[in-house]
Amino acid sequence: MKTQAEGTRTVYLLLTRSETYFSRLIHHFTDGEFTHASLGLEGPGGAFYSFARKDPRRVLPAGLIQERVDRGFFSMHPHIPCCLYALTVSEDTYQFLCRRLRAMYANRERYHYNLLGTLACFFRLPLVRRHHKFCSEFVAELLYESGAVEWGKQPALIRPMDICRLERLRPIHRGEVGSLAGGAA
Repeated sequence: MKTQAEGTRTVYLLLTRSETYFSRLIHHFTDGEFTHASLGLEGPGGAFYSFARKDPRRVLPAGLIQERVDRGFFSMHPHIPCCLYALTVSEDTYQFLCRRLRAMYANRERYHYNLLGTLACFFRLPLVRRHHKFCSEFVAELLYESGAVEWGKQPALIRPMDICRLERLRPIHRGEVGSLAGGAA
């Protein structure tokens, strides 16, 4: 097993595609294998952060959430295809992400899903709205602000499949989210 360089940490990017109407719509128009992106700092069994439905049984309200592969929406739909990637970052980048996620999550009631931004992204038009994000915009923005990646375009134009194309990603699990929850990673 490859060891991590001293002074570096790992962050995790989870990409999924559910069978919800919204996910199917995104998949239909983008033809992307994955339609949802989340960012985690604790590994496969830990919390992932994203913008999505707050209640696993209802589409709305939606906003900044904490999700786990063994609970909530994913536990209700264990056959969702997923890919979990690891990204090695500096200790400073990791600490920035920890602080930023902690601050945002502590104020999660301020944050809302950027439905209009999702639509604009499809037309390749960035629509940045204060306290509104869609999942891949959120992940892309945090990675960019932390200095972990350069996108070459605005985070509001990043789709889940763009995240898969990052050169430094290391795939660590591909399959169903339920097998990831079962410790298959």
